[in-house]
Amino acid sequence: MISKPTLTPSDIARITLKRLAELGLSPTPENYVKFYNAIAAIKSPTEKTDQELKSAYQVLFRVSDVLDDMAETSETLLGDLSRGGQAMSDSLDALRGGLDLESLEKVLDGLIESTGSVQQTVSASHQDLQELKASIDKIQSDLSINRKNLEQDPLTGALNRQGLDHLLAKEVKRSRRAVRPLSVALLDLDRFKQVNDRYGHMVGDKVLMHFASLTRAVIRESDTLVRYGGEEFLILLPETDLNGARYLIDRMGKATARTPFFHQGQPIEVRFSAGVAQLKLDETGNALLLRSDEAMYRAKNGGRNQAVFAD
Repeated sequence: MISKPTLTPSDIARITLKRLAELGLSPTPENYVKFYNAIAAIKSPTEKTDQELKSAYQVLFRVSDVLDDMAETSETLLGDLSRGGQAMSDSLDALRGGLDLESLEKVLDGLIESTGSVQQTVSASHQDLQELKASIDKIQSDLSINRKNLEQDPLTGALNRQGLDHLLAKEVKRSRRAVRPLSVALLDLDRFKQVNDRYGHMVGDKVLMHFASLTRAVIRESDTLVRYGGEEFLILLPETDLNGARYLIDRMGKATARTPFFHQGQPIEVRFSAGVAQLKLDETGNALLLRSDEAMYRAKNGGRNQAVFAD
């Protein structure tokens, strides 16, 4: 398997200690482990699967074929235009020199023939270029579909961590450019391990799908649901400050409270702890995620089934 280079443990440890110092937190084992794991999860790139690499190579081969065709078409067109141009230039030189009627007819016939040849070449090249454009459009469409599949969580249909990395970078830039708020809410299902232990992982997966469906029913079309981890979900909230995020989390809590998941006629309550943070002027997307993660841990340690809002 081919993978991108990852941060070494010493790199992550250095970043962890720096982050603790910036927040004014003491480097206790609990704080250190929490931030170390969070930074490692955010910073380490996801390895490509064999299928992903195969798809990438297929696209590269198709792009290479299109470029080869474009080069061949361009070379043919330029060669024919050069020869036609030279023939026309010779004909014009002959006309300027003065000719008798018979010679004039021959020159004009040659000029017409050269013009017709150039016209045919241009027409054929135009057709070739149209076909190449269609090929490029198809490649772009396939790339869009493949990217969507690669960035989607297969269980819940939510965006995965790989998709989040791309989208978060775009939203951070858009937030800065438009001077508009951007918030994230990190949700962790409470006591989800007990569900898996009692009912099995298949039921646990159905609970995750149920929670994802509830969340989609509550969030806006402009918001994005992300499968952040095993039982962790993240909601990306453009154009939303902490007050707006608070309203959303409140609606989420009410929706889960009145809509439990039923297994064999028995309700399984779904509760969550949330950490919410709003993007600061001077921070990166990763820093925003770290603050929401820190707030979520405070919510879990503070009794669960609650939301904590980062400073």
